[in-house]
Amino acid sequence: MRITLFGATGRMGQLLTQLALDAGHEVTAYARTPGKLRITHPKLSVVAGQLDDEEAILEAVRTADAVIEGVGSESEATRRIITAMDAAGVKRLVAVSTCSVPDPDDLPDGRLKTLVHFVKTAAPRAYAEVRAAAQAVRASDLDWTLIRVAELNDKAASGFVKVGHYGHGTVGLSVSRADMAAFLLSQVSDSAYVRSAPAISN
Repeated sequence: MRITLFGATGRMGQLLTQLALDAGHEVTAYARTPGKLRITHPKLSVVAGQLDDEEAILEAVRTADAVIEGVGSESEATRRIITAMDAAGVKRLVAVSTCSVPDPDDLPDGRLKTLVHFVKTAAPRAYAEVRAAAQAVRASDLDWTLIRVAELNDKAASGFVKVGHYGHGTVGLSVSRADMAAFLLSQVSDSAYVRSAPAISN
């Protein structure tokens, strides 16, 4: 499969890039600073560009079978990626989101409410951006999945994640970057959560 990754140079993005290559996929990494991507591989190509470069974004997604987008804190970038995917006829989008984005299937959860309130108060711009990005994804005609997480950690991969919705006692508030990367990759070929916004945790 041909996968385009946005956010490939971050800690989780590097893990995801390597996992995708190890699984035999052809990977196009979109990077504002390509030098930060410390991976070389015959099946890896890099498109350098800023998140406001519509032509470079279109180049990155043009031949993709699926896109994994990890820049949900920049809503305009998410909109440009969606526009490029529409233009290229690419339908599958797996997008990283956060617990600040509610879902109709969530139930009240005291710990989550406290965390979201803290984020909204401490980082109002980031809070607004991630919600706007999620809204753009949900409003699109793509086969999208929003993967919601609360807190990331650097623990070793466990090979297992809990998937569900907040407030049901199924998922917690923390997941390792390694396990999240594996779950994101699994979703490019899994239709179970298409047009859904599951939460995940360890």
